[in-house]
Amino acid sequence: MKIIHVAGTSNSGKTLFIHQLLDKMTVMFPGKVGVIKHLGHHIYDQVSDKDTSTHYEHGAAYVAGIDAEKAMVAIRNGKLSDMLDFLSDSGMEYTIIEGFKTEGFKKIIKGDLEAENCILRDPDVNTVINSLDNFDDYFTMQGIIKNLKNNTDISKAGAILSFNGIVREITGDEKTEYMDFYDYEKIDNLVNELKIDMEKVPGILGVRFHHNKGRLYAGEDVTYIAVIASHRQEAFTAMMNAIDILKEKLHDAGKELV
Repeated sequence: MKIIHVAGTSNSGKTLFIHQLLDKMTVMFPGKVGVIKHLGHHIYDQVSDKDTSTHYEHGAAYVAGIDAEKAMVAIRNGKLSDMLDFLSDSGMEYTIIEGFKTEGFKKIIKGDLEAENCILRDPDVNTVINSLDNFDDYFTMQGIIKNLKNNTDISKAGAILSFNGIVREITGDEKTEYMDFYDYEKIDNLVNELKIDMEKVPGILGVRFHHNKGRLYAGEDVTYIAVIASHRQEAFTAMMNAIDILKEKLHDAGKELV
C-alpha cells in the first residue's frame, strides 16, 4: 500500500487538494483508495443518544454502524498505525493521509510549512499521479495476501500459503535484542532473486515477498511472504527454500546478541 502523505498549515488548501486527487485516483484505482484525516487535538463528538454512540460509551472497543450505502466505525484508542494496518488489511493499495505532519512518511507539503521528507511542494494533481512510485510503501501480512489474490488468476489454485517472520528473542541460551537491516540494496536484490526463484517452481501461480528494513527489535515483523500454488506441496517447497536461503544469506548476519 502506498502512503500519500499531505501536510501543511491550517487553511493551506490540503482538503481541497485531496478532493482533487481523489477525483482522479478513485477512477484510476476503483475501490483501492483510502483516506485518514487527523482531526486535531480536540475530541471528535459522536452524535449523542444514537445506538452506535451509546455502545461506544458503554465500553465497546469497536462499534460499526451499517446502512444501505456505507459503514461507519468507531475504534477506541485508535492510532495512526492501527488505521494503516486496518486499511492495508482491507485491501487498499493507496492511502492518503491528511495532517499528522510530524510523521516520517514522504510528504506533499501545502504552503510554507517546513517539514522533513518533503518530496513535493504545492504540486498539481498530475505531478502527484506521475510520482506515486516515489512515496513510501506500507505492508501488512493480510494486505499482501489480498494483493496477491486480487492480482492472480486463481482458477487453478488450490492453496495460499503465508509466512510472517519475526525477530526471535530467545534461541537456546542466546538472547537477541534486535536485528539490523540497513543494506537496502542487498535486501532488495536478494528478495527479488528469491521471488523470481519461487515463481519458477512448477505449480506456483503467484508470489509476494516483502522484507522490512532498519533496526527491528525482538517480536517485530521481519518478513511477509505469500504464495499461491496449484497444490500445497508446491507452495511448501517454494516457501521453505526461500526462507532457508534468506536466513543463511541475511538473517544470521543481522543479529545483535545480549
